[in-house]
Amino acid sequence: MIFRPPSVFQAPFILPVLALFFQWMTTAAAQQAEPGTEALKKLFDAASIGVEASYQGEYQGTLEGKTVAAQVVARGDRCFHALVLSGGLPGDGWDFGDYRLLESGPLEQNRASFHSAGEDGSAAVLDSSGFTVTLSGKSALLRRVERKSPTLGLVAPPGAIVLFDVKKGSQNLESFEARKDIEGLTIPMLYEGNLLAGSVTKQRFTDYSLHAEFLTGFEPENIPWRRADSGVYLHSSYEIAIGDSFGFDFDLTGSSGPTPPKFFCTQLQQQKFAVLKGARHPTSPRVCGSVFTYPSRVPNACFPPLVWQTLDIDFKAPRFDGSGTKTADAIISVKLNGHLNVDNQIVPRPTPHGFKTEAPTGPIWFEAFGRRVMYRNIWLIEKNKLCRVAF
Repeated sequence: MIFRPPSVFQAPFILPVLALFFQWMTTAAAQQAEPGTEALKKLFDAASIGVEASYQGEYQGTLEGKTVAAQVVARGDRCFHALVLSGGLPGDGWDFGDYRLLESGPLEQNRASFHSAGEDGSAAVLDSSGFTVTLSGKSALLRRVERKSPTLGLVAPPGAIVLFDVKKGSQNLESFEARKDIEGLTIPMLYEGNLLAGSVTKQRFTDYSLHAEFLTGFEPENIPWRRADSGVYLHSSYEIAIGDSFGFDFDLTGSSGPTPPKFFCTQLQQQKFAVLKGARHPTSPRVCGSVFTYPSRVPNACFPPLVWQTLDIDFKAPRFDGSGTKTADAIISVKLNGHLNVDNQIVPRPTPHGFKTEAPTGPIWFEAFGRRVMYRNIWLIEKNKLCRVAF
């Protein structure tokens, strides 16, 4: 008699084999649907990030009857720096005058001590009660404040083209297609129902007013102009810079002086917070909400990472005659969190990294250097079809 081993489709082999097969299929499908989920959680999930995310932010109070505010910024390894501003927060009382740079040692037992990086003797303590600052021998407790953009959650008016409505979930992707970023990624396009950077509209537009809301990921150890690096490219050619410039002054080093002080936190000595070369003045172009490489209006109105922010953009496309010769340049205005960053800026050529060929129409590209920014509530009004919305 010839012995024949049982087929895998015969009992008792069929059930365990099928179980293993379906387990493999389920795991493979999950990996395909949500690649990099753990990495995204480290960027966007406050609970996964921990206490540094909860302490970073804005604080405000009074000292001897005058408003004092602070922007506390995580710098990695549980260290922080703080800009202490006289008069209030950027766009809310600070007049671009006096401010101080303080920096902390590592956070220990939910408490961080700050000292002046210069010689003025300023100091502060950050803990669960707030930010207690000492200036010229006087102390005040600054309480945490949560600011919101006045256009956050702005509803699309009748006649607007809604590109992304967070309530529609995956149906939103009908308006977009993936475009590879610098790291070669094309997926995922969604995270927790929000659009990730790295998508481009299928539809092309001419002149419009665009509303978009965005949230920057938490990257305390990255160099300032690479924190949550992204951009909204109008016509895929003209970049509105998106990134985490919260709490950095306009040269993005953390100090406005001609010779920036060294950080005393030992954990930060190896960080590559390089000084931006060139002029050191408050019109540095590396501010969130600016046209890339063009000066931005003050204040630096960027909110902290993990806080939803708004862009309201007014765009007039370049003009061409019948022979294809350009007769007028693109013109752009931008409001970041309700503050006018860019006012009718003439942009005569594509910005770096944008598509080099100018055209009368084009898509909107939410560009990515990695999936480090999320977007939601995206809509626009075409000016050539409807009356212009007041900007």
